[in-house]
Amino acid sequence: MMYRSALSAFLLLISVVVLSAAPATIAGQWQFTVELAVGTGRPLVTFKQDGGKITGTYEGRYGKSTLEGTVTEHHVEFTVTVVAEGTTVSGVFSGNYEDDRMSGDVDFEGAGEGTWTAVRVPVKK
Repeated sequence: MMYRSALSAFLLLISVVVLSAAPATIAGQWQFTVELAVGTGRPLVTFKQDGGKITGTYEGRYGKSTLEGTVTEHHVEFTVTVVAEGTTVSGVFSGNYEDDRMSGDVDFEGAGEGTWTAVRVPVKK
């Protein structure tokens, strides 16, 4: 009987650890505000998620671009490559997610470092 109780407690502990380490669910559309020294942008970002891997689109001043990255627990990182005025530049985003909000830092090649915030776009029913 004691063995069963110990085993049950151990299995419960393992399931709590596994569930708490699961990546956040960020799939869907997000309205971003990106603050750089060269100006402010408000791209619409759509994430698709497969476990900890994210892909999607970044639609801003220079049209639609693809993105890819990762999400772990409440941390998100992704890279987007944009063709801006004939030049290909990459932006590396890193930040944290909580509920329907995200924020973090960005480093856009050629445009410098900055910050970003995002809010989830409500799903229309």
